Amino acid sequence: MRLSLKTVLVAVLVFLSLAGSVAAQAGRNRQKTSDPQKKAERPVNPPTEEQKNEGRAEEQQQQTEPSADGQDVETVKVETNLVTVPVIASDRGDRYIPDLKQEDFTIFEDGVKQEISFFETVTAPFHLVLMIDTSASTQDKLGQIQQAAIAFTEQLQKADRVKVMSFADSVRDLSDFTSDRAVLQWAIRGTRPGQGTKLYDAMAVGLKALQKVKGRKAIVIFTDGVDSYSDRESYDRNRRMIEEAGIIIYPIRYDTRDDVERLVRGQQQSGQVIDLASILGGKTSTGTTPTTFPGGTTIPSGRTGGGIGTSLPRLPGGVVITSSRNGRDRDDNRYPPNDPRNNDPTNPSSRTGPNDTIGVELDALYRTADAYLAEIAEKSGGRLHRADTLGSLPVAFKQIADELRTQYSLGYYPPNQERDGKYRKIKVKTSRKDVAVRARPGYRTPSSEK
Repeated sequence: MRLSLKTVLVAVLVFLSLAGSVAAQAGRNRQKTSDPQKKAERPVNPPTEEQKNEGRAEEQQQQTEPSADGQDVETVKVETNLVTVPVIASDRGDRYIPDLKQEDFTIFEDGVKQEISFFETVTAPFHLVLMIDTSASTQDKLGQIQQAAIAFTEQLQKADRVKVMSFADSVRDLSDFTSDRAVLQWAIRGTRPGQGTKLYDAMAVGLKALQKVKGRKAIVIFTDGVDSYSDRESYDRNRRMIEEAGIIIYPIRYDTRDDVERLVRGQQQSGQVIDLASILGGKTSTGTTPTTFPGGTTIPSGRTGGGIGTSLPRLPGGVVITSSRNGRDRDDNRYPPNDPRNNDPTNPSSRTGPNDTIGVELDALYRTADAYLAEIAEKSGGRLHRADTLGSLPVAFKQIADELRTQYSLGYYPPNQERDGKYRKIKVKTSRKDVAVRARPGYRTPSSEK
């Protein structure tokens, strides 16, 4: 059978078309299998926000170390040497400056200029831990505290992520980091009053929650500053963690001093053994964990002199508070000289009383609380706010929210990378005229001996 020329040509064209298609498919297959770099550019799952920033901040690993009571406590150790520095910039009128650039800043460590390797502007999202003290003294005020805390979260930027924690005789983790305001409101409404105050334990948990987070981060803590129940952490351990962490802290301090003294005076008048631990919610004298101060000095329960105990507390820096002949120094009276209220032992505002050590020891307790809150703010580059009446609490929260919206984050790799546990001074300057900057004054390097 003879084929026409037209039929032959059609057959040839079909053959060539099929061959070209096969060759092209083979080429594509070879490209897929021979180019692993392009294959790696297409991950199965999209990276999270934290994974995207992973190369810009410290890497960490967890290990355990024994606590003072012999139990294993999980701690986080920083394994790279990036030093992060939160920075607040404001003008002479204390108005925040939101438009500074990396080249406007200079950082010095121990007087030596450092190269800035990491910079985040005020528009970068925040990770924030909101910590609420719910010890017994807040029981009647908790509703107002919750409302102010909810209003605070609503003032943050939409992309900011918040974790809510509360603490009393235990530390409660009430939410993961989230920007969902409904979830945060539910978590804040879920705070419940307790008896003790594990302030130092709670601070350690909050710091550890943020240590793996990249970028701008902060802690806002609402408390009277009195710790009565911590069994793992201490004032000094908190201070060291803060010096290492690079996390800015904003304490909001409320006053419970007169409320506690009123309860102590009530025990005194009824003839009971005066037990500060039972009032603050710690273990009682029969159960035996009194309030502990920096350096290990305690306020034990006892009957001596009608006061709280027989030894007075040692405050930070080794200062010992001692009582005068009347139990309080006359120049520390709350009322004018010769006012009879100064000598009324039943009056919580009394500043003197015969053989009265109650006021002296409570003063020492609350001076320690104030010193702690002031120090964690100063060491971290934050600011202490006082809200001694709940009416001023929303104002304090608003001031913090305003400052968080204008915080920069800088980072550098110091040439001295020894892990010697020493404290190194930081100084941040700006070339912008009439602008002042606030930053943490230094940091402590992790110790290789830990």
